[in-house]
Amino acid sequence: MADRRVAVAIVGGGLAGLAAASVLGRHGVGVLVLDDNRHPGGQYLRGGRTAGGFFTDGVRRRGFGLIDGLARERVEVVHLAEVVGIEPGFELLVAAENDLFAVKADQVLLATGARERFLPFLGWTLSGVLSTGAVQVLIKQSGVLPARDILVAGAGLFPTAVAADIVTSGGRVPAVLDEARLARRLPLPLLFAGQVLKFARGGLLLARLLAAGVRVRHRVRILEAHGERELRAVTAARIDRRGALVPGSEMVMTAACLAVGFGFTANTELAQLAGCRLTFDPALGGVAVAVDPDLETGVAGLFAAGEVTGIGGAAKSLAEGRLAGIAILRQRGVRFSRETGPGATELRAARRRQLAFARYFNAQHTFGPEWMQRWVSGLSDDVVVCRCEGVRLGALRRAVAAGFEAPAGLKKATRCGMGLCQGSTCRMILLEVLAALTGKPLAEIPPPSVRMPVKPVLLGALAGGRS
Repeated sequence: MADRRVAVAIVGGGLAGLAAASVLGRHGVGVLVLDDNRHPGGQYLRGGRTAGGFFTDGVRRRGFGLIDGLARERVEVVHLAEVVGIEPGFELLVAAENDLFAVKADQVLLATGARERFLPFLGWTLSGVLSTGAVQVLIKQSGVLPARDILVAGAGLFPTAVAADIVTSGGRVPAVLDEARLARRLPLPLLFAGQVLKFARGGLLLARLLAAGVRVRHRVRILEAHGERELRAVTAARIDRRGALVPGSEMVMTAACLAVGFGFTANTELAQLAGCRLTFDPALGGVAVAVDPDLETGVAGLFAAGEVTGIGGAAKSLAEGRLAGIAILRQRGVRFSRETGPGATELRAARRRQLAFARYFNAQHTFGPEWMQRWVSGLSDDVVVCRCEGVRLGALRRAVAAGFEAPAGLKKATRCGMGLCQGSTCRMILLEVLAALTGKPLAEIPPPSVRMPVKPVLLGALAGGRS
């Protein structure tokens, strides 16, 4: 594909990217959406209209409405396109279809979403141990279950939702094991009043699980996954209110598949490469891109919306994408027409409501420094931290003891995060382990450096598609 010049480039075709593209397209602004998925809509709309699970909500309907309007609004979308770099002056390097090309834009919106956060344990690299998100992708996109019986574990609201998807798809969930205590699930009255539908849906999901015979157990930690080459059994144990193991509470469960997840973390690599300021806020899911009320980053003309500004769910992404689109119009001197939908004032109010829910959502899988120190101290040196490079926790402990107390030095000393995935899985693990081993607050530990390309690029693409 030849190099391109566009008015606005949007990186990410999830709800935030689609909402912004719709606003811009309706006002005659040329938009190019670069999405690394085969179909638009991101994880929330993955699998199409028939993959909604037990519920179909208004956010999904609005999302599919945005997809339906792409052609009418003359929004161009390039699928299976990975933006692997961004240069000053907003020149994006894009890898797509075994090709490499550049996109030059006047303004850029980063709607790069999030990925799952992991807490490793012995055996978590075995075949049969999957992330909760991977299981959901299999169900939504392919209509298959990885196993007939799937044990679900981790912390937060998402594992429970995935367990409901499994049951709805005809699978069996022997148990949902949640590290957090049950009291965390109780929302404050004001939050409950403002998000009644969300909490009603959560209650119905839980009721569906209980009716299917699923045991939901809180304050239970996965200690080890057993098997030679594939998962055969799982050892778990109860933990107390401080995150310490309860002696004698270990239990072994037969399992052919384990789905595990501990919340989400924003995909900030492109923003970091572009020079955007990052912020650390547990209420937003950890590291996120700092933005002003119009969703503009510290780099003029570069905006961010959706999960990359803080983990908050689909409704937050819709509101932020639309708000960013309006701000880009204003910056371009284009008059916004209220006939196309709510304006900035209403959207900011909606965003505040969704951020209140985000704080509740992220609290379900966020644990304090002392809890994390107990978790790390209880792990064996043999626990793999970086899957690509095979770096184990023992190597990190020895490097920190030798004085490597910053991510950059730790990466050089151990190669942690320097493999094929370039730290997409172990990036947050490295930071959390480092904080636990050094006693430093996570907010004071700089994220590992990034460089172009931020994702693996095929040699064929580098060669211009020639083999």
